[in-house]
Amino acid sequence: MISLKQISNSMDCNSLFECFFGLNPQDVEVYEAILGGLEKIEELSSFLGKKENSVYRSIQRLLLAGLIYREKRILPAGGYYFVYRAVPKESVAKEIESTLNIFCEKVRKFLRDFLADRSTKL
Repeated sequence: MISLKQISNSMDCNSLFECFFGLNPQDVEVYEAILGGLEKIEELSSFLGKKENSVYRSIQRLLLAGLIYREKRILPAGGYYFVYRAVPKESVAKEIESTLNIFCEKVRKFLRDFLADRSTKL
């Protein structure tokens, strides 16, 4: 697990995505490829040089994190398949900022309580 101190020292996108959404570097690669316009597992697999089941696992984590969504497409001869779309970067940035604001307020409260408890015991 990566610490906040490590993230603040490196501040690369993968670390932020790992921290905020619990993703690994491969998941971030898949997300970036979907942002770039690839939408099917086969396309993503070929582009990234990864097996389809590996890409599928990343897609599942991205869906759970709310960074992508899927749309069902009907085939003319019957059957269906899914295409994947990325949530716009602006929405992701707003979610990160909101989560960070909540976290910072909790840390500030902790520090206030910590200092108040310490001063009364001395």
